[in-house]
Amino acid sequence: MIFSLLLFISHILSQDWQSFHYQDQKRFEAFQINSLNIDERAKTFNPINNNRNNLSHEVIGYLPYWEYDEYPDLNYNLLTQINFFSAELSDYGDIINNHNWENLYFIEFAQSQGVKVKLCATLFGQESLTTLLSNYFNRQNAINNLLDLVVNAGADGIDIDFELVPASQRENLVLFMQELSFAFHNELDDPIITMATPAIDWSNAWDYESLAAITDGLFIMGYNYFYSGSSIAGPVAPLGGYFYDIEYTVNDYLDKTNNQTDKLILGLPYYGYDWPVINDFINSETTGYGTARTYAEARNLSQFHENFWHDISNSSWFTYLNNQWRQTWYDDSLSLSFKYQFAKEKDLQGIGIWALGYDDNYNELWDVLENHFASYQIGDVNFDQDINIQDVIVVVSHIINSESYTVNADLNNDGYIDVLDILILINIVLDN
Repeated sequence: MIFSLLLFISHILSQDWQSFHYQDQKRFEAFQINSLNIDERAKTFNPINNNRNNLSHEVIGYLPYWEYDEYPDLNYNLLTQINFFSAELSDYGDIINNHNWENLYFIEFAQSQGVKVKLCATLFGQESLTTLLSNYFNRQNAINNLLDLVVNAGADGIDIDFELVPASQRENLVLFMQELSFAFHNELDDPIITMATPAIDWSNAWDYESLAAITDGLFIMGYNYFYSGSSIAGPVAPLGGYFYDIEYTVNDYLDKTNNQTDKLILGLPYYGYDWPVINDFINSETTGYGTARTYAEARNLSQFHENFWHDISNSSWFTYLNNQWRQTWYDDSLSLSFKYQFAKEKDLQGIGIWALGYDDNYNELWDVLENHFASYQIGDVNFDQDINIQDVIVVVSHIINSESYTVNADLNNDGYIDVLDILILINIVLDN
């Protein structure tokens, strides 16, 4: 354990560490959204207006532009907010690329299903952030440009993803968020303002307490503890087993925010890494950079190899031979379940996902979200926290119109929604 800890500390302090959001953005920087065809498909759906109170916590997912084709198929009943990733800022506050944000039907579609939509603004790197944050006019230019995008699209708020912030800009980052909050609240009715924040603040660049007070939430990026350039293979989001892990991170935030639990969102990964390694031993030494694998990719690959569970870090891993040894670590439904439970025990505002679409519509990750955060009564098919004749009407309408969406109305769990479910529901209504 001591040996693993020392290796872990050495690898995470490596100079080539990069945030995963930045790595993903660079990988897909040439990707073009074919939004027209995707939006036309979404317009054939019959969305339902659910009461979002059926979720006990905030569930916030990032939708990257390269996963845009996945949005019609998301389970909106298990989401409260979606951050569209992203509007890319220049050092001077201009919008370099917003990935067709102003024309996306996704915003209206998600809102029609009771999910709030925020635009995520990104800027990465010490020099770029110093140029932006240290200059009043650059800050105001960025704020005005972002406000215009959000207002014109009818969105619900903004998410700021500034990463690798230098310590010299600690106070200016707080000032930027104060100025942004003032401008957004001056133009919008109750806008949602959040930030993506690091798992570990190595240089004391983040005033967590002030930022938590200014915003509606800090999305803690609780991943990339082991990363592409790690010297050993290991869990992307360990809960236990290492000095720097999710428990350390959350406790650090609680300490530095004066226990503002209602402002903390634990972001978790729908991805892992596949490293070339020297042998098939756990935490084997790497021989090169790891390849990022989405949850779906890692899951598919794992079906051909023996899978292992790492009790210490609550993570899944497997190893295989492909010309050389390789080792893959990722979070599956069991791993995420432990981390969701941890967030609940810490009384956090909620949890987050990087990134929506990385599960490729496998149901098990939705199922574990439902198990932990959905709180509805059997028979409350319209999620209004009451069981009455309105629920019967919803089920009847569903059957008559052969609607394509799924409602919580298969009351006898026979795989069909039919007259038997209506009879069961009527009995539940009469009993109430």
